[in-house]
Amino acid sequence: MLNGPCFTLFLAVLVLAPLPLGSNREWSWNLLVASLAGISLLWALGAVLRPGRISASLNPVLILGFLVVCAWAALQAWPGAPAAWHHPLWALDAEVLGESLAGSISLAPDDTWTALLRLAAYGLSFFLAFQLCRDPRRARRLLQVLVGIGLVGAVYGLAVYWSQSDRFLYFWTLNHRAIVRGTFVNANHFATWVGLCLMCLLALSYQAVTRPRRNPAYTIPGGKDEVFEAFLSRAWKYLAILLVLVAALILSRSRGGFGATFLASVVFLLCVRHRGRSVGVRVKTLVISALVVGGAVFILTSEVLLSQIDATPDDLRFRMNAYELAADGVEDSPVLGFGYGSFEQSFKLYRDDSINGLVDKAHNTYLENLFELGWPAALVLFACVAWLALICLHGVRTRGRDWVYPATGLAATTLVATHSLVDFSLQIPAVAVTYTALMGAACAQSHSTRGS
Repeated sequence: MLNGPCFTLFLAVLVLAPLPLGSNREWSWNLLVASLAGISLLWALGAVLRPGRISASLNPVLILGFLVVCAWAALQAWPGAPAAWHHPLWALDAEVLGESLAGSISLAPDDTWTALLRLAAYGLSFFLAFQLCRDPRRARRLLQVLVGIGLVGAVYGLAVYWSQSDRFLYFWTLNHRAIVRGTFVNANHFATWVGLCLMCLLALSYQAVTRPRRNPAYTIPGGKDEVFEAFLSRAWKYLAILLVLVAALILSRSRGGFGATFLASVVFLLCVRHRGRSVGVRVKTLVISALVVGGAVFILTSEVLLSQIDATPDDLRFRMNAYELAADGVEDSPVLGFGYGSFEQSFKLYRDDSINGLVDKAHNTYLENLFELGWPAALVLFACVAWLALICLHGVRTRGRDWVYPATGLAATTLVATHSLVDFSLQIPAVAVTYTALMGAACAQSHSTRGS
């Protein structure tokens, strides 16, 4: 009964999340968390009234694993954790100050509570999408909305790039840079987000050229000219959007974002090859057309990306130094960690003269999670994400007509998992909530269910 309004509100959150600098400001991520919590409560009310609408197809072990990670992060920030587990720096500070301090495992408990709150919100995003997108029509609608907002963000970013405007959304003034970053401060985060939207576009374009016509008077084209004309009538909109998204992606100058999106596209096309043999010419025409459009955009805009690649050595040297120092921290506290979300404060214990400037992120999400959570909890978190990818892989292999949704989820996980090796896009609320929503819909469509 309340699923319809909940879904509408959820889509509104996905649309608005990227606008205030990727929701990467305290007020915006608090608003995002509160909105998802409110929608979840509304959904829970509807579930109480109509319990038959609840999907219980997720393995309880997966849910338990996520809750264990959340519980461990809370324990890290809690002063009531065993005193022997508290970081020694708390006792040292108390001795220097000459007063008693409420210590904890985390060196920055306030930051740990904030990071935990955001992680819980991403879990709610996945859960809502999983429950609300059991109907393939809603799953398709979610993809359409993500493509739409992705197009708006890309067009805005290109407009700012070509106009050389330094007025960001007319609310924030930022130094102009010759890159496309849409509504995000950092172009790498924008690249991940627009890459996720591009995966949705690939899914919708595949559906557009393969679904049968509803008009009973329509006859299948016979000659090559008729087939090509029919293809263009269905696919031209998607190819035009593809041109804009690829241009924005390349002009973001994000090496990692471009490479990860390319790899994710290959994964999606491999799924098409595995499941789309029966559609023959239309699928081949779609793939060739997409490659031609993408190749043309790359040729026209690749100069900026190639110039960024030329600048790689210095940046790589800086990151490798940071990686080595962070790895030292992991060795010093392999089980307890330094506190979820505390990397900026904790890393100060290890930085040396090889690091210049502020280092608030490790630029490697895996290493940063190991540093903050410790090996056991971090591996559980990684396993949860891998489990979701396996659910999607199962859906690609076993689902009938709706296999394209789990294929999108598998490609999206490939994208974020690859880019997380060299960046921290998943720590940006708008990117994380987009990914978790997409995965919720993909996992919901990985099982044969009735629409809600």
